[in-house]
Amino acid sequence: MAAASKPDAQQSTLLASASPTPAPAAPLPTAARVAEPPAVEEEEEVPLKLLLRVNPSIPRQLQQTSFTSGYARVKFTVAPDGSVASAETLAASHSRLGTASVDAVKQWRFSPIPTAREVAVEFAFNNSED
Repeated sequence: MAAASKPDAQQSTLLASASPTPAPAAPLPTAARVAEPPAVEEEEEVPLKLLLRVNPSIPRQLQQTSFTSGYARVKFTVAPDGSVASAETLAASHSRLGTASVDAVKQWRFSPIPTAREVAVEFAFNNSED
């Protein structure tokens, strides 16, 4: 009977090592994670409410030239407290217009929002003579 107990011990070892492998619980957390992102999207749908807007002006150096019109596109981040956290020029017809636009946008203030958000805006400049 001693010989019979050795195979039983080997079988129980094989069964013990094989039992943790078929764990079907792994797919369930993946399904739960997929359901979480829509809740984040709902927070981002809060509309931005501009409280203070400072318009950029045409720099004096350009006003003294034959400058007639131009544009500047600015990308910026609205912080949760409503301030502008960072701003940069994406494109501009003249570098001074880009700088003036960034300086103006940095002064903008929004109502507080749940999470920071990136925004882009384009300014059109027209130097019409009176």
